[in-house]
Amino acid sequence: MAKNYPLEGPAFPVEKIASNPVSLHPVDQEVGKRIRVRRQQLRISQAALGAGVGVSFQQIQKYERGANRVSSSVLYEIAAVLDVPMAYFFETLSKPGCGSSAALSRKAEIREEFIATDEGQRLVDTFMAIPKKMRPKFISLLATFSSAND
Repeated sequence: MAKNYPLEGPAFPVEKIASNPVSLHPVDQEVGKRIRVRRQQLRISQAALGAGVGVSFQQIQKYERGANRVSSSVLYEIAAVLDVPMAYFFETLSKPGCGSSAALSRKAEIREEFIATDEGQRLVDTFMAIPKKMRPKFISLLATFSSAND
């Protein structure tokens, strides 16, 4: 026999859930950041990545912010489109039980974020076009500019 359940209201308090601030998991945020960085490195739009994996660009935005978790099957598709192994999305995370993801090197994180920008891409592209013999001189020249600002 089927049990009769009262139909008085929702099974969970909607008001409390709606008023709670969204708590983003650090792993979801890091995976999303790695998706964004790799997508920007390849100069692929969110719409193009979404089309490649069969989701909307808005969904890609949510993945990149860490607001929505990426299922394993979608992450597999994203890895294929971005031409990286699945492990790429987790490389910067500390091993479970070995500390928190907050232990990531901030200096490396800043550099990675800069290289993902248009300015960072232009700098890398220009630097790579310089003959190898000239690169140390170029670095020295840039260092003189940065020391002039101190």
